[in-house]
Amino acid sequence: MALIRRGIHRLGYARIAVKDSRLLKTREFYTREMGLLETGVEPNRVMFRCWHEPYKFSFVVDQSDKPGLVEIGLHVRDDIDLENFHRKLAAAGVAVDAAEADTELKGLGKSIAFDVPAGPRIRLFADIQQLGYVSGFEGPDWVAPKAIRGTAAPLNINHVAITSPDPERCSAFLADMLGFLTSEKIVDEKGKTISALLFRMAKNVGGQEIAIYPGTEVKLHHIAFTKEDSSDILSDGYFLRSDGVELDLLGPLRQPYGNTFSVHFFDYCGVRLELCAVGRMTEVHPEIQPVVWSTSNLREALSYYDEALVPEEFFMPCL
Repeated sequence: MALIRRGIHRLGYARIAVKDSRLLKTREFYTREMGLLETGVEPNRVMFRCWHEPYKFSFVVDQSDKPGLVEIGLHVRDDIDLENFHRKLAAAGVAVDAAEADTELKGLGKSIAFDVPAGPRIRLFADIQQLGYVSGFEGPDWVAPKAIRGTAAPLNINHVAITSPDPERCSAFLADMLGFLTSEKIVDEKGKTISALLFRMAKNVGGQEIAIYPGTEVKLHHIAFTKEDSSDILSDGYFLRSDGVELDLLGPLRQPYGNTFSVHFFDYCGVRLELCAVGRMTEVHPEIQPVVWSTSNLREALSYYDEALVPEEFFMPCL
């Protein structure tokens, strides 16, 4: 009999809100610069997916006068998991909102949503509409389609990073209630966690689905997408800059914290994005030990080469 790993098995989507009339700037940026595929357009919402993803969406943007991170969607195995999480959260005194299929987002099955203490709003779901790979399931061509060559064209969504007034409390909740594991963390001189990279997937790009950074409020820090290798990061950074896209900090960088090679930049509405490649290999195993960094070597953790990087500037949220 095959083993069934219960619980959360992947990052489903990131959903944000921006102040962008009719989402015109948003649609232009994410199709022309990022190379994402539009999969749903409503009066105040647009859905995207990456070309290497089979599901209907992995990135949702709402139009709103209150910009920010709306929620993070996490995919559980089945309805049994969904019911188990509902009971566990309710027993712990967490307020849980249940929604039927297609009520929150078109194409999304029934779901439950709740607020993480000192953290983001999370929505768990078991079903999401599948559109299939762009090149099909039989003998697919694993090369970016011609229509999006020359754009960033990431493979898939990688992680969502937030700021939190209490990263230790937030990461403890995600671990205790949702089963997340910590791949890496940063601690202060007293050993208290001020940042953590948490994961539920075995992967070799970044080792995280949710990143938590220190901040005065719960806000969006960035949304990251996966590229195949470090040469992609260099070329994408060049092309984005050539198109007038604002690069964050010092451009492409090697980041020991997560062991990724990445470039951070902003869309037309000020949303910070990241393209990342390579990274620490993580395994979903209860005996995994996190890599620990300290505030004494914080700058080295955030950038291998750039001595001019200021950690306080790196941790600034975008929405």
